[in-house]
Amino acid sequence: MLRNVMDMNAHYGGLNTAFLDAKKSVWVMNVVPVGMTNTLPLILDQGYAGVLHDWCEPFPTYPRTYDMLHANGLLSHLSSEKCSMMDLFLEMDRITRPEGWVVLCDNVGAIEMARMHASQIRWEARVIDLQNGSDQRLLVCQKPFLRK
Repeated sequence: MLRNVMDMNAHYGGLNTAFLDAKKSVWVMNVVPVGMTNTLPLILDQGYAGVLHDWCEPFPTYPRTYDMLHANGLLSHLSSEKCSMMDLFLEMDRITRPEGWVVLCDNVGAIEMARMHASQIRWEARVIDLQNGSDQRLLVCQKPFLRK
């Protein structure tokens, strides 16, 4: 059951809209990364919760807050920044509940690197080819309840 979801690269709040359209009762935190187009006013105008955040820094929240994290295109954006993808994964591990989900969509190179990091922190990870002829892949990870 999903209760708290974070869209780590919210763009225009599409994930939030999709949950509402599907009549899913979840709370979504829409995050617009610093350094990308500031779409936060559009998200807030729709009545959604949202913040600007630099993913090279820790996110100001309690540990194990979110049931699911979602990011579309965030990994390729971060590769141009000066922060480490492993630091991002450790932060995602901190804010995700045990048995929580992380869904990432990005290009093949970024997804393969992310899969490697996910396995290093002992998450179950699966790469899915979107079958649309592009180089986009989906990485679906689950944080285990207990580390093995």
